[in-house]
Amino acid sequence: MTVTTGAVFLPDVWSAELQLAREKNLVMAKLVKRRDIDIAEYGTTLELPFISNLAANVKSANTEVTFQSPTETKVQVSINQHYESSFLVEDRLSAQSRYDIAMQYREKAGYALALQVDTGLTSQYSSLTNTVGTGTTTITEANIVRAIQYLDDALVPQEDRYFVIAPSTMNQVRQISRFTEYLQTGGPTQEVAPMIGGQNGFVRNVYGVPVYMSANIQNVAGTPGIVHNLMFHRDAFVLAVQKEISVEVERKATWIGTAYMASTLWGYTVLRNDHAVDVRSTLNS
Repeated sequence: MTVTTGAVFLPDVWSAELQLAREKNLVMAKLVKRRDIDIAEYGTTLELPFISNLAANVKSANTEVTFQSPTETKVQVSINQHYESSFLVEDRLSAQSRYDIAMQYREKAGYALALQVDTGLTSQYSSLTNTVGTGTTTITEANIVRAIQYLDDALVPQEDRYFVIAPSTMNQVRQISRFTEYLQTGGPTQEVAPMIGGQNGFVRNVYGVPVYMSANIQNVAGTPGIVHNLMFHRDAFVLAVQKEISVEVERKATWIGTAYMASTLWGYTVLRNDHAVDVRSTLNS
């Protein structure tokens, strides 16, 4: 007998391990200003007012002081991003499958919603005034230094600055010896961003600004493709989540199955335009 004539005796074996679709690194929501608490109970719009600096005036003898009355501005955040990710598992599939289908797809539904938040924040590059690079060439050290100067000129605090870059940009930055070579970086004892690896080809920081790699960084297809990396301070963008990701479970008798509906509600916008820079590089490195 051969494997052909005895084929009925040869079973298919299904692995106990599911091969999950790869997920993008989600970083932006952790790095921007969060004001969830302000709209946790109610509201459709979040108002964020600004306070201006006052001037110092010369006080002349026997004269009144100069009263100042600055006209203040505000930023509005519309809580209008309402998304869902849902699925239904019929009883027969649930009973006959060796896998916990509902558990696996509940996690994927949560990821889909979190991904929507992350990509929404990276899309805010289009609202920024300050840009460096044209997107027609690879990123340069001069581009990075100029982006940092934009923040310095705007009196942006040195702490809570971040540089979120696309994988293609990371590839380009790796080739700038100042940021990768052992002798240039000072070795593994260098103070670095916690999310990126050590002396393993990753760039942990540039001039003290922690570097994070994210495949959610926006790019515009074309020749060349333009990548919109973001150098920013935490206060550049604001995110307000009114309803955290939650899953409702409902029995659907007419489908003889169980429905799972994940949803979330949030809003975001640019808070301080001069606290962020669109650092452009080419996608085709």
